[in-house]
Amino acid sequence: MRWSIFFSLCLSFSVHLQAEDEALLLLPKLDSADAAPLILGTPFAEEAYWKSALAMPPTFRLHGVFNVNTTNQFITNYGLILENQGLMIQPSLLLTTHLYAKRTSWVSEVVMTLGGWSSWHTRPGGTEPGHWRELDLYGGLTFTMARDWKLSVFYSSYLSQTASFPTAWDLAIALNLDDSRWLKTYALHPFIEFRRQTEGRNNVSFVDANTDESYLFKVGIAPAYVFKNGFKLELPLFTTLAPKAFYQRSNGDAASGGVAFISTALRASMPLRHLSTARTHWSIYGAVQYYHLMNEGLLETNAALNNSTQRQQDIFQFHAGLTLSF
Repeated sequence: MRWSIFFSLCLSFSVHLQAEDEALLLLPKLDSADAAPLILGTPFAEEAYWKSALAMPPTFRLHGVFNVNTTNQFITNYGLILENQGLMIQPSLLLTTHLYAKRTSWVSEVVMTLGGWSSWHTRPGGTEPGHWRELDLYGGLTFTMARDWKLSVFYSSYLSQTASFPTAWDLAIALNLDDSRWLKTYALHPFIEFRRQTEGRNNVSFVDANTDESYLFKVGIAPAYVFKNGFKLELPLFTTLAPKAFYQRSNGDAASGGVAFISTALRASMPLRHLSTARTHWSIYGAVQYYHLMNEGLLETNAALNNSTQRQQDIFQFHAGLTLSF
């Protein structure tokens, strides 16, 4: 099973990093059993990245981001709808530190990130029903290269607190381009993400023998605009590509490969300056995310997960939350 970085590579694969004059929180959302922490630009994965005023930012200085996300649906980075009733509260914590920083080098930064994400539901569920559904732990490195490129490598574990699935592990690799140096306000921040399941399964198998393929790709953009008062609008757009047999039909047959689903979102955030200090930055956000599911296996899997005869192709998910960076 397991976002959705809002780690979302959050890699939610999800980590897309943009430098601003203040602490920038852009790590796509971690909201699912497959949502990797990270770095991709996938929506709502939240990671802290500070643009240092120094030519060489000090190494081993610890920074972090604590985020509390609320949402109406529990949707994984693989498009699985694990819960669509009640309210989900999803806290996450990311800790980062520079291992290396030299602005004049081709590899100018190496940042280590450790973090965790969890999901608590107002409606109990799972094999051993409970409100606390999942705990994910992850860690990885992000390399800044040639000034504008970021390569992130993350390893993640997904633990079910209701015994709904065996602990799963995966490797996520993401490449992000900060094109704001050329496109300025109209920068697209393109990214590509590769995820490989190394142990266990983050998606549903009706027949285990038909689940040979365990990798997928995500390709997208994450444009954003920041107003003078700090109000920010983000409009990420991405598509997820899966090989044949990654998803299964309800009869156990391998589903076709190709585009599994596309997603876009509108996210607005505002800094809370009256709460912030020189070392801490508070902000609130709200977002609406749209999914269009295309893979037949994914559609049938979601129908089975939610005990429905309807194959829901178009999905809207809502988010609201509070973020503290320090």
